[in-house]
Amino acid sequence: MTRTNEAEPEYLRAGQAAAELGVGVQTLHYYEREGLIPVPPRSNAGYRLFPPELMERLHFIRRAQALGLSLTEIRETLDLAAIGESPCGRVQTALAGRLAEVDRRLDLLTAFRNDLAELIAAAPKLQSATASGVCAIVEGAAPIRGSGLLAKPLNR
Repeated sequence: MTRTNEAEPEYLRAGQAAAELGVGVQTLHYYEREGLIPVPPRSNAGYRLFPPELMERLHFIRRAQALGLSLTEIRETLDLAAIGESPCGRVQTALAGRLAEVDRRLDLLTAFRNDLAELIAAAPKLQSATASGVCAIVEGAAPIRGSGLLAKPLNR
């Protein structure tokens, strides 16, 4: 941590701030370019310095992202707070939208799981090769509901 004077609060350099937040330094630069954070002060050597109040703002941004708010929604929330208006009503509406999306995805994933379970149960009858000679289990499968949610296979 960088201290310019014992009486002053601790300022973090960009790498330290990024590590604390669990992001890359480029993410901090992006937040700055997008107007989510003010331009941080710089040290005499030209390093960006992140004072405690800026770190609080960055922690807020990260928590809001973790809840599913977009950067646009976060910027609007911060802008409303900056002019003294409570953004909580808008945040509640946005979070309700996220909840509806999560419920929709859960429904699709449940359907996907059920389809997979049915396919696995039918697999012993489908062990023979098909005309293409690969695998009747895959080739004979009906379209799987909700499979679009899995853009890539799950890592094990």
